[in-house]
This record gives sequence, C-alpha cells and structure tokens, in this order.
Amino acid sequence: MRANAITSGKAPAAAANVRAITRERAAADEQSMRLLRNLIWLYVLLWLVEGGLRRWFLPGLASPLLLIRDPLVVAIYFIAASKNLFPANAFIGWGVLLAFLSFANALLLGHGNAIVALYGMRCDFLHVPFIFIAGKVLRQKDVVALAKVAVWVVIPYTALLVAQFYQPQDAWVNRGVGDSTEGAGFAGSLNHFRPPGTFSFITGPAELYPLVTACWFVLVLSHQFPAWLMAASGAAIVVAVPVSISRSLFLGVGLVAVAGIGAMIAGKRLSLGMFFKVALIAIVLPLAATRLPAFKDGMEAFSARWETATTDQGGFQEAIVDRVLDGLFGPFAGVKYSGLGTGFSTNVGQKLLTEKVGFGASEGEWGRLLFDNGFILGSLLIVYRVALGGWIFLATLRAWRRRSPQGLVFASAAFLLLIDGQWGQATTLGSAVIAGGLALAAAQVKTANSKSTRNVHRPNFANANSRQNAEPLRLSALL
Repeated sequence: MRANAITSGKAPAAAANVRAITRERAAADEQSMRLLRNLIWLYVLLWLVEGGLRRWFLPGLASPLLLIRDPLVVAIYFIAASKNLFPANAFIGWGVLLAFLSFANALLLGHGNAIVALYGMRCDFLHVPFIFIAGKVLRQKDVVALAKVAVWVVIPYTALLVAQFYQPQDAWVNRGVGDSTEGAGFAGSLNHFRPPGTFSFITGPAELYPLVTACWFVLVLSHQFPAWLMAASGAAIVVAVPVSISRSLFLGVGLVAVAGIGAMIAGKRLSLGMFFKVALIAIVLPLAATRLPAFKDGMEAFSARWETATTDQGGFQEAIVDRVLDGLFGPFAGVKYSGLGTGFSTNVGQKLLTEKVGFGASEGEWGRLLFDNGFILGSLLIVYRVALGGWIFLATLRAWRRRSPQGLVFASAAFLLLIDGQWGQATTLGSAVIAGGLALAAAQVKTANSKSTRNVHRPNFANANSRQNAEPLRLSALL
C-alpha cells in the first residue's frame, strides 16, 4: 500500500512538471516569434530610411549602408531555423542550386571575381526566404498595424516629396548619396526633378506608394480608422502621383486601386452606401487636391513629361507597352550561352570590375539575368522569378476566393517587382520581398463578413498556429 501511495504521489508531480516544461517552451517560442516580428519591422524601417542615411546623416558610410539589411536578414534566418520556422519548399531548394550554378559560372566562364559573384548571388537569392518567413510570422493584427502606420506616415512623406519637387538639387533635402550636391533627383519636366523621398532614387517612391495604397485599402476593408484620416491620407496619395513626375508610380497606384476596389467587392464591403462614399471620395479628393499649388504644378510637370515620353514617342502602345515587352524579350535575341558572370550588370559589380558606376550589359532585369548568366542558366533564373511571383499571386487568389481579399491587394503591388523588378538595386529588392511577404501574411486577414481565417497559402512551416495567440507588435516603437 505504501508503494502504491508513493507511485500515486509521483504521477501528479510528473504531470505538473510536464505542464511547466510545456509552458516554458511555449513562452520561449512566443518570445522568438516576437523577436522575429520586431526584426521584420526593423527590416521594413531600414528599407524606408536607408537612402536617407546614405544621403543626409551618414554620408561617409554610403557604401556599407547599401548592405545594411543583409546582416539583419541573416539573423532572421538563424532565429527562424532555430525554431523550425525556416522555409523548406521548392523555392528555397531551387534557389540554393541556382545560386551555386550562377557562382560557378561567374568564376569559370564569366568575370572570375569571387566578390562580384557573391554580390550577384546576394541580389538574386539571399532575401527570398524572407518572403516566406514574413508570410508565416506576421499575423493579421500585424498587417493591420502596419497599414495604420502607413496611412499616418504618407501625409508627411508627401510633404517631403513636395519640398523636394520645389527645392533645387543642391538643397539639403535633395542631397545625393554621400552628401553629393548634384542631388538625388532624376530628370523630370519643366525644370522639376523626380523627387526620391527618403530613398536614393525615384524608384523608391514609385514602389512605396503602391504599397501605401494597398495599406489604405486594407484599412477600408477592416473598418479600422476614422474617415477624416483616410481622406487625408488618400489626398496625400493623390497629390504624390503628379508631384513624383513618375509614370511607374502612377501606373502602380492605379493597378493597386483597381485591385482594392475588386477586394471591396469580393469582401462584400461595397454596399450601396459604401459605393456612394467611394464615389464621393473619388470626386471630392481630386477636386480638393486641384486647389493645392503643389498638385497644380505637379500636374503640369507630369502632363508635360507624359506628353514628351509617351505621346511624342508613338503613344502609349509604343512608349510603354512595346518598351516593356522589348525589355522582357529583347535580350533573348543577343545573349550568349555562358554569360558575363552574375553580379556584372549591377552598380556594385561595375564599380568593382571597371571602377565606374553603371548597369553593365543591361539595365533591365531579365536582360541582367540573361547577359550575366548566359542563355540557359539565365532562362532558368527567369523561370524561377516568374514561378515565385505566380505562386504568391495564386496563393492570394485562393484567399480571395475564400473571401480574404487583402492579400490580393498586396499581390498587385508585389507581382511585377517579383518577376521583373531590378533586384540588382537594393531598394527594389527590398520592395519586392516586403510586398511579397505582406501579400502572404495579408492573405489570412478576414473581412467583416468572412467566416474563416484559416491559412490559405500553407507554406511548409512548423508551428502553424503558434502565432495566433501572440500580442501584436507596437509599430510606433520603431518609428
């Protein structure tokens, strides 16, 4: 009997120990998830401000700051791997194989510079796993929190673009990389330059504002913010379009707006009352914007550039559509089988190889992949990029069919960046992986009328449900 009593006393103690160990492990896992989310938001923040650091605050470190997000992304991977959250899917496996082949091709048949080859591998493959980790770790609360920050930030950000639009290129606000007095603005129209915002080039705002527009629609779908702030941030986006003097920004914002309206219809948010509100906003915002001098001057400059760069070159078909198609498929005609070596057609590669800054054999992305890696390997890299963008788009489309349309809004901003974005340029690489990760994460956000929040894209990760009970990240702590 005494033995039975001892045994029965040990059982509750053992069960209590198991429960304590389980709680400790759960707390450790949640701490790791919180750390991963903080590092992801730090990645986003650095992407937004790294150009400003290189231009204004730390010009002496302009070159090393170009790679400021690389150690961070490696740290994210290390933590994710330690918690069995690192992606194990076909894109990672094929990425490792293609990276090895491109490196070997560069050393054996190309330029032969190992540092340039490593930089080329970094551009094409290092940041890809970030997409899947962000899509897994970020919760619907985090996506909405980011959207809230975005609609606040876009108002002063547009004010910065307006200041850069009016100021000369040697003004502090327009200083170039390394505190260059030649300025960071790019040729625009009517003596105005295309403003770079906090980036080092106009491509930054051209990729930022479609993402901000996607955030704006996510909040509309989620009923999260007051109407006055949505109107103010919407007006800021409208003003930024002509002030940017950028056709890419205009087309990107327009594409996301179409996807956002489609998301409202899919989420059954476009009721009769909402339809009249949207129509009223669509009329009132442009009318209010036209009373702003910046909008008027921006429209004059934007219209003049559109006329010069589009109408005078044969119209929209020849100036934009044919140019895009030629940039995609033109390089196939003149590419060699071996290639010049990965990293050759990047600014960093050209600086190291020729001591001059340029784009090497091709400024276009598919041209870079083909000319640097050769016909066969370059074609495989293009297939890899198209497959990545297509897979993310289909994942968000499946979510859209299940009445979770927010992911498709982000996918409309991410798709072209993933398949044809200039990953050899640090800002565009960051834009692509951030937009792709947000697309996967937002695919799980439900609308007011959705009945399910199940994971619709299901990447091959462990701990699928561990993030659902965690506290949302306070983004204000990072900004």
